[in-house]
Amino acid sequence: MVKLSWRRGSRWMAAALAGGMLMAGGCVSQQRYQELQTAFNQAQGQLAAAEHDLTSLRAEIARLTARLAADDAALKAQGGGNAALLKERDALEARLAALRKRYNQLLALAGGTPRLPHVVNTALEQLAQRYPNLLAFNKKRGMLRFKSDLLFALGSVQVRASARAALKRFAAILNMPVIAENEIRIVGNTDDVPIRHTGATVMNPTNWYLSTNRAISVMYVLKRDGVVDRRMQVAGWGKTHPIAPNAPGRHGNPLNRRVDVFILPTKLTYNPYVPAAAQLAPAGLTPAPSPMLGNPPGTVPVPSGP
Repeated sequence: MVKLSWRRGSRWMAAALAGGMLMAGGCVSQQRYQELQTAFNQAQGQLAAAEHDLTSLRAEIARLTARLAADDAALKAQGGGNAALLKERDALEARLAALRKRYNQLLALAGGTPRLPHVVNTALEQLAQRYPNLLAFNKKRGMLRFKSDLLFALGSVQVRASARAALKRFAAILNMPVIAENEIRIVGNTDDVPIRHTGATVMNPTNWYLSTNRAISVMYVLKRDGVVDRRMQVAGWGKTHPIAPNAPGRHGNPLNRRVDVFILPTKLTYNPYVPAAAQLAPAGLTPAPSPMLGNPPGTVPVPSGP
């Protein structure tokens, strides 16, 4: 059975909603931005846990339903009933409904406060359509998800050459004027397959190291392609935030091996101790139409890459 646990949420939910209303009204203090960012990041973490619980509950309900179907004839022939199984399934259905409601609340908070500009959403959707096997865009969460198996070789933290074109296009979108000052959070994740300790794993002795170092590698690629490093923060969840069940016996799941990039609502502010050249995103990186994509009339051009 799946055990659900939710941390105290009223404080950060109130802070996030207040922060969202302040942002809608105009300028806010850096302290308010930090409060909103903290709430936003906490919501993202809880969303990952909720996604895992939803998947697990659906799988458990499917197993019970299959058992009911398989046992129904035998139970009727014996003159018995399947009331116990039906009761267990109904209880799971009720828990699933409650979890769906909670998940939608988190989704509205984490993904809709505030929303990305329409021009950015459109550009990211076109980018995801261009590389459907490599990445996916979640509009509600302002998140671009990269599949680690296509972004990195097994156990490696070096970004594959085949993925650099997509990252270059992504960097140009991140430098669009409407979000050129927004901060970016890059989070690495792994499945539960343990690291095989060889000479090549000195830098990645655990999945914590591997997930974090992969996020750092993505950050450096984006920096090389023109994204100011002060906008980016990196993190690694290791194996602790799966979005799908791992195979029994610690055999993992490709869905859990990923790098998520969030465009945050917080923005850079002036820092007198930082060189002037690094204060804001570089100018002159407005995306241009891509001849490779052949953008149809009325669409937003996705920045072209190599």
